Amino acid sequence: MILLLMLTGCDDDPVAPPTEVLAACGNGVVEADEACDDGDANSDIDPDACRTTCRLPACADGVTDGDEACDDGNTWGGDGCGPTCGVEDGPLESEPNDTWDAGQSMTDGAVTGALTAGDVDCYTFTVDECNTIAAEQTGGCTADMVLALHTPSGGQVAASALDAAGCAVLDPVEEPGARFATGGQWAVCATSLLGGEISAYTLAVRSGPGDAFDLPLSESEDFDNDGFIDDCDGDRDGDGLANDDDNCPDVPNGPDNITPTVDDSGFIRHWLVLGPLTGESSTQDCLPGETERLGDDAAAEPALGEVVEDVAWELLISDDARIDFESGYATVDAPREVYAVTWVYSDSEQSTTLGLGPDDGARAWLNGELVLEVSGCQGTVADQFTAEVTLSAGWNRLMLKVYDQGGGWGTYARFLSDSDPLTDLQVALSPEGGWDFDQKDSDGDGVGDVCDED
Repeated sequence: MILLLMLTGCDDDPVAPPTEVLAACGNGVVEADEACDDGDANSDIDPDACRTTCRLPACADGVTDGDEACDDGNTWGGDGCGPTCGVEDGPLESEPNDTWDAGQSMTDGAVTGALTAGDVDCYTFTVDECNTIAAEQTGGCTADMVLALHTPSGGQVAASALDAAGCAVLDPVEEPGARFATGGQWAVCATSLLGGEISAYTLAVRSGPGDAFDLPLSESEDFDNDGFIDDCDGDRDGDGLANDDDNCPDVPNGPDNITPTVDDSGFIRHWLVLGPLTGESSTQDCLPGETERLGDDAAAEPALGEVVEDVAWELLISDDARIDFESGYATVDAPREVYAVTWVYSDSEQSTTLGLGPDDGARAWLNGELVLEVSGCQGTVADQFTAEVTLSAGWNRLMLKVYDQGGGWGTYARFLSDSDPLTDLQVALSPEGGWDFDQKDSDGDGVGDVCDED
């Protein structure tokens, strides 16, 4: 509302012009559009004062008020004072750092920064040989961030995902490229997913031995299941001897030998195998040949390194429940055969079911008795063929002969009780049980008997 006051006098002085009196900030009255008004006490420099705009003191107004640790007049992080007027401890982002090869060095594993529109922030750090890397965004996560991991030569090998809180996480469990790195100067580069602004973030990076990250490694990557990928493991087979001192570094034959067992689904994966053997065709579809190449197939108790038809028995430890003969023994054309033998330990005599899934045909002997014949030509399917058998108390010899007419070649093998797999069975590769090969080198060629093919 505007009030016009007309001032008049009784003398000859000229009349003063009208004066407009406006409702305004600073008059000491809190108007409808004002949050405060302390009149002359309004101040833009005094802490906790009503501002000259008649607004309450707030973060980013350039004055450090009583409930603030700092106030630099902006809502950006990475400059020492965060968007909520808290002091940012530790290293801060320093431009320029827009490319992997010009990144800012991270010395203590964490840095605080901000991303303007279209900005890229890269940070470098030293990784020891074979260490694993993880990175995560913390501090707000108000906009989608992407973290890209670069090798010392610049290649991008891993990228982040968003966790439940919307923060970028580069997890080596999900990103194999972040595992078991080559030593050197690596880089993590942060960008906004859509190129927008991120007013503040804290980026933490850590690296360390693989066993500190609970990585999902297969047996083909980590034979001895110690959390270290074989390429980075000083004792790959876990038998207590360093690789350089082990005459068979990929198979346990040292003083701390591993005792094989069936896997979590009961499948047998440790075998002595003889093959490939050729020269005989099946007389019944794909049933193995009638010739007993072991002299007496049912009674044979082969040993590692023994030679039959110029072929030696050797160790096969499968990475998988399916025993694959194709990769190791398909060096000759079909038809072809292999023998596979293992010893299984049972605490007591028990009635069980032998489940096989051969490709193609097969014969199976348990403790010298023929218990199963498969004459069909088919692919491998677990438990496709079964036989009711009895496991004796102690060690039981399971001998297989698997025929291949062409194509795939392999089998599954396990014991079941009422359709449930027996998962508490021990496995050995000799009648005496255990795994007692030591560092034997019968022919003196420097290669241990357990892995010597000559």
